[in-house]
Amino acid sequence: MTDSYRTSASTGLPTSVDDGAPAGHPTPVGEPSFGPATSLSIPADETGTAGSSDTEQPELFPHLPQSGDDIAAPDRRVLEAIGALVLAWGRLEQTTAAKLATMRQAFGDVRIVGGRARPTMPKLLAELRALVAMRDRHDKQVLTVISEIDGALQRTAQFRLLVVDGAQSCEDDAVICHDLKNSPHRVTQADLQRETAQLNRIRSQIAAL
Repeated sequence: MTDSYRTSASTGLPTSVDDGAPAGHPTPVGEPSFGPATSLSIPADETGTAGSSDTEQPELFPHLPQSGDDIAAPDRRVLEAIGALVLAWGRLEQTTAAKLATMRQAFGDVRIVGGRARPTMPKLLAELRALVAMRDRHDKQVLTVISEIDGALQRTAQFRLLVVDGAQSCEDDAVICHDLKNSPHRVTQADLQRETAQLNRIRSQIAAL
């Protein structure tokens, strides 16, 4: 025999039990009461469309100039000169790595130059100097050429780093770059073309070793 009446914890009065659940149990304070026919309503905006919102993002800093308003458009020839410099450096790395692979095979070593990681130019030149010293033990002129290439590339590497990592603005036919000390440097299109030609000459010298 089951008890059909239980004492309500909220009122202290006996309430009827229907299938184990108190009938007419009051809703706890702070919890919404939803019945079978109850539905959530979304308030309409001023235009009468429910749930619509303004899709335009508000301007957070209206007092600042718009993007590009105070920046001069870069000269296309300067951009092309920067791209030629970057490409010339990459082609130099590729030619040097191919030269090392050929020399390795001549010595009976078929390992891939640099392994899984792409080697840097100082590492490539160091290995090239070692292999040339083994191949031409009595020819000091070739080692002198490699030393001159190494010195020229150190200066060009600093120039390339300044242009690639420090370019911040353009001025007529030049790009304004900042070094690691945040000092500005004006690099003209002629400077970029001169360094690119230097890289192409070094690339030809390495290929002819």
